[in-house]
Amino acid sequence: MGALFALVAIWALAEAVLFFVVADVPIMILGARFGRYRALQAAALATVFAGIGGVVTYLWAESDPQGSLAAMLALPGIDRELYEAAAEQWRSEGVMGMTKGSFSGVPYKLYAHAAAVKGSSLAFFAAASISARLPRFLAVAMVAGAAGPLLRAKLGERIFWAVFALCWTVFYVWYWNAMGA
Repeated sequence: MGALFALVAIWALAEAVLFFVVADVPIMILGARFGRYRALQAAALATVFAGIGGVVTYLWAESDPQGSLAAMLALPGIDRELYEAAAEQWRSEGVMGMTKGSFSGVPYKLYAHAAAVKGSSLAFFAAASISARLPRFLAVAMVAGAAGPLLRAKLGERIFWAVFALCWTVFYVWYWNAMGA
């Protein structure tokens, strides 16, 4: 179990910097395997480590705005238009904009970059990160923790995990195509 929690932490931190697959994946794995309580623990852990990753991205953007943005623009599903929209959303809506982005497919790292280059306080951004990331991670944990064990029992292990992997693959094929990657 400790290895899975470590995976959640590393994944959430990496996603906040340059990794491009959401931390929802390992949260859902924990929920499906061990139920809601473990999934909620994973959601809390992911929130903290995503926040740490956001601070890393903020500091990187502060010290090298062009280089950090170029690295992000090279990732699947991220282009200048999406970055500009996230930056405007951060400027005009702040925490609420970042929370909306969490539920609408806008990578959190873009808000971290925007906060740094717009001169937002690092302390404010770090606190805002918790309130913006936690709701989605909790929602994912609740659904995976409730439905996952039931579906595993109904489908069996092999079929469940094959469907799980297939669903995430189909999602990312769709997402990266929709985002123009």
